[in-house]
Amino acid sequence: MTDWKRKLTVSVMVLAILSSSWMGAAAHAMENKAGKTANKAVCANQDSMWKEWIKKNAKPIAKIGANASGKENTAEDTYKDLQFFKTLLKDKRMVSLGEASHGASEYNLAKVRLVKFLHEQMGYDVLAFESNLADTTIASVQINHDKPQDTMEKSIFGVWHVQENLPLFEYIAQQSRTDHPLILTGVDVQGTSKTFITFVENWFGGIDQAKAKEFAETERWFAEMHAYNDLDQFNREQPQLIEKYRMIQQFVKENEAKLKQSYPKNPELIPSLKRVLENRIDMLDTYMIHMVKLFAQMEPEYHIQEASYIRDLQMANNAAWLAERLYPDKKIIVWGHNYHVRKHNSTMITEHNGFDFNNHPYPTMGEMLPYSVKKNNYVIGLYTYQGSSNLNNGKVESVHLPHKSGSMEDILKAGGHPVSFVDLTGAKLEPSTSWMFTPRIAKAWGMLEESMILRDQYDGLLFVDTIHPSKRLSK
Repeated sequence: MTDWKRKLTVSVMVLAILSSSWMGAAAHAMENKAGKTANKAVCANQDSMWKEWIKKNAKPIAKIGANASGKENTAEDTYKDLQFFKTLLKDKRMVSLGEASHGASEYNLAKVRLVKFLHEQMGYDVLAFESNLADTTIASVQINHDKPQDTMEKSIFGVWHVQENLPLFEYIAQQSRTDHPLILTGVDVQGTSKTFITFVENWFGGIDQAKAKEFAETERWFAEMHAYNDLDQFNREQPQLIEKYRMIQQFVKENEAKLKQSYPKNPELIPSLKRVLENRIDMLDTYMIHMVKLFAQMEPEYHIQEASYIRDLQMANNAAWLAERLYPDKKIIVWGHNYHVRKHNSTMITEHNGFDFNNHPYPTMGEMLPYSVKKNNYVIGLYTYQGSSNLNNGKVESVHLPHKSGSMEDILKAGGHPVSFVDLTGAKLEPSTSWMFTPRIAKAWGMLEESMILRDQYDGLLFVDTIHPSKRLSK
């Protein structure tokens, strides 16, 4: 074969190989492109089915009752738009009302109205805040001697001292003078207050002035210990303080009949005091050392998580105690953050623990309730699409936009209502409802993208299109 023929033959073979390779690559690229296009089409179709389901099933909630200034609407509220709850909650002894942030006006307004409806038309007679059991109990006892704003400020945590919640405390005061009171209480174990110390000191003082003074000193010591950052000091003083509380417990036991005589119309007072004293000892035994190490900057992230877990465990124990011991024949409303009330926090795919995102979350209050309580608890998560709210530090934070396609906020927005409710318990798994059975992103505080299977965490979702910061009350 001549050289030119050989070169021609080789060139043809090379071109054939290159052509084959290019065609294969082109075909593969076309397949990938077609696959991506098909996937986008499938996702778009799925998203469309989800939103169509929301449009058909989201129940609109009317914005009536108290307005953003805290003033009551003069028109009588018949709760016509809330009647569907009577079917949803017919077998539920407890309703837990969450919120994605503590400082949203619309969250407070919606919850105040729900509380009134549940009390007036569904027989829920106990309202337990994510606030201290001691403070809420004493405020409830003194409710007819204080102004509603004073009751609020003495009982619940400062994040809820807002104009939107004042009508609730006016309502509680009004109902306390009827044969159908709404009982104010709490589940939290953090801290102590001057109001509680003064009340119990005066109460004990009618029997034993020395013991009254000793109680006040013990409580102030307990409050101071919350700020310790010296581990050696804590280890020296902790057993002494526990012993002080054991002596107070013995005093209450020995003088129970006399103490009851001071408040014959408040039979819940003695058992609540006993529970608070148990809480104090439990906190000293378990919680406080983690706070000391936190303030001492000893593995702060680890100790804040340990302290948070113990706090939620104690809140769960208190909620169970309220339901099974103090008010066994009453229906209860729990008011707190989504994080505390949701049903299975330990199964969250990703949550924010205060330091960073965590893929190994621990159980919180709602999950740690005993089964006997949990099975009769309907948990409602509150979320929003846009707007802004107060953070716990008083700063205003806007909801981070845009929301990702397929996120909870993106899907629920399709309902088209200013406020709407979606029940998750009655839905069966099918293409149009798969969004609630599969991982979704939902934003805590309107900015932290947590991943979860919504149906595992909530029984229902109350969705507010736009939120605004709550309005702080002036003294």
